[in-house]
Amino acid sequence: MTVSQFFQSCSTLPGSITSYHFNDNFLKEFQRLFRSKEAKNTSRVLYAFVCKGEMPRVKGKSNIIYIGHTMNSLEGRYWGCWTKGVWSRPNLEFCSYVIQNYGPINIAYLVMDTIESLETAEHDLLKDYYKLHMELPPRNSQGYGLGWNSWPG
Repeated sequence: MTVSQFFQSCSTLPGSITSYHFNDNFLKEFQRLFRSKEAKNTSRVLYAFVCKGEMPRVKGKSNIIYIGHTMNSLEGRYWGCWTKGVWSRPNLEFCSYVIQNYGPINIAYLVMDTIESLETAEHDLLKDYYKLHMELPPRNSQGYGLGWNSWPG
């Protein structure tokens, strides 16, 4: 799957995170996204955090902040992290900076048929992003399942 194919096929969670201060508005927006019917009722999801504007990359620009997948629901993946305090200060500072400089953050997602198709699609999406920009999205530090010596083949 390419980045273009993902965005042609994906849906978006209702709402966005527009508040760049960690306050009640940020919490309400985060809750509206990840407690939504769409976030609760989907599993085997390939997803991307995206912002309105495009950020400079090594090669070109992109509005993709993070690409990931979950076999559970988006609510389970992110609301659980939030309530357990896993969202650290660096994550909040990063989101704040992105919103201030590149606009609101939305969550695009695509439900996959099988776990195997989900893992393959995430790998392919990250690989395509790397080919387009010569680096991974800013919050994808671990790669796409391959060692550096085998990229981007």
